[in-house]
Amino acid sequence: MKVIAEQAGVTQATVSMSLANHPRISAETRKRIQALARKLGYQPNPYVSTLMRARRQGRELTDRPTLAVVGAFNTAEGWRDNPSLTIQQQRLGALERATLRGYRPEEFWLHRDGMSNERFSEMLRARGIQGVLISPLADWAPPPALHWDYFATVSLSVPWPALPVTTVCNDHYFSSLQTARECHRRGYRRLGIVLRKINQARLQGRWHAGTLVAPHMLPEVGLTEPLFVDDMDDEAAIMRWLKREKPDVLISPGGEQLLALLKRRGWRVPEDIGLAWLACTRPGHVCSGVYQNGELVGATAVDTLISLVERNERGLPAQATTLMVEGLWNEGRTLRPVVAG
Repeated sequence: MKVIAEQAGVTQATVSMSLANHPRISAETRKRIQALARKLGYQPNPYVSTLMRARRQGRELTDRPTLAVVGAFNTAEGWRDNPSLTIQQQRLGALERATLRGYRPEEFWLHRDGMSNERFSEMLRARGIQGVLISPLADWAPPPALHWDYFATVSLSVPWPALPVTTVCNDHYFSSLQTARECHRRGYRRLGIVLRKINQARLQGRWHAGTLVAPHMLPEVGLTEPLFVDDMDDEAAIMRWLKREKPDVLISPGGEQLLALLKRRGWRVPEDIGLAWLACTRPGHVCSGVYQNGELVGATAVDTLISLVERNERGLPAQATTLMVEGLWNEGRTLRPVVAG
């Protein structure tokens, strides 16, 4: 709109009113500016037009533009009822922020009625949806192959290799490095990280990377061999690893499961061994570690999506961008107090 105003020699307000056929602007000026807009390929964003029209008229927005909130898990309830409370929180944060911003969030399941990604894209397009938020993916699932040119798209994930979708996620690398620093402050010197294999694959090693860097930044810190398991319920593998590697603190996204396991086996936490959780579900939780604040991550993803929609940006960008949200430290009671001095 700014370019049209500059070339037409008028204000942006005049351009806006001309494109809206406002009677305060002469028919001749409206016709001239509309022709120039067509020549420059200008396309008004219907989402923004709807919002601005309601604001100008001083009325409540009843016909709110829709954002698609797409669950990509294996079942229709896979996002809402996900075992990870952080992932559940992302959904709630996204839905709440969309509503607060004047949009109507409508939930869809990517695999609804067994439809292909192409058919799913056509369905959203037929409904006039221009903004799509995609949930984290199911374990080991490849990224969807939507008709990206139809939509502005944001994914709640770390970057997808070879597919430049805009993404929003926790800063997992910072979370694990922050955790290593907090363990060091409390006198721990032999850090052991326990991850599910899917954690390592999905996050492309980011949680692991923070601990790998820690010995180069923190004096006297050493690492055990990492343990990668299919599931945190693999008690035998975890106990063998503990006996062999002898860490003085465990760092893991499986905080609650590991705490229960250690207690069953007679370990005192933090007296015998420390435990730091990379995915605390709420501030004040008994487990010490990083609270990712999934609701903020989901809300930030919607803010990012709305900015794309309102700039009329569709399709995959030439260069991907990722917005990362830092976690907050939760003191908890599974690590020793900070060493004085």
